[in-house]
Amino acid sequence: MKGTTNTQRALVYFTILALCITSQIFANPETVQNYCTGNVSLGFSVQEWEDDLGMGLGLTSPWFLYEKAAIRVSGNVLFKTDNQWKPYYAIRTGLIGGSFMQSADIRLYGEGGFLFLFPDTSFDSASFRLGGYGHFGFEFFLSTTPGSGSYFIEVGSNAIDAKSLAGNHYLNGFATTCGFRFYP
Repeated sequence: MKGTTNTQRALVYFTILALCITSQIFANPETVQNYCTGNVSLGFSVQEWEDDLGMGLGLTSPWFLYEKAAIRVSGNVLFKTDNQWKPYYAIRTGLIGGSFMQSADIRLYGEGGFLFLFPDTSFDSASFRLGGYGHFGFEFFLSTTPGSGSYFIEVGSNAIDAKSLAGNHYLNGFATTCGFRFYP
């Protein structure tokens, strides 16, 4: 992974390993609830990653391991606030481990994986950068019927060695995302 430090790689590997182990430990076939998450879902989000605002689309696989794990791919367009709102792009792909609360229609989850960054040449000399990300999420379900949706909030961080032409880091740090996910 060119452009990433050993610490960043270790963080990504630890996050993925922790999600895999956690989803296996808590996988219990007796507690599967019917939330219609057995299909692919599509989500729309708005986010603030460090100081840059953006929006994205996400595709989540059907939940497996007794609805305790899933895989997600998301594409995002971000706007560089300190460079005349110049757009750039990011793709995230990761593993999710989570569980529903016993007393509410809320899923709590953790997600971690790879962050692929495609910066604009007006503020970064690289055309591609690789890093990682991790966050905790809260998904609030509207109904258990098919064709329903959920609102979600995710709080975490990006770990990527992205530097502008001026030598300043960007996109590396605190990240928040919120949006709506549709389950057909």
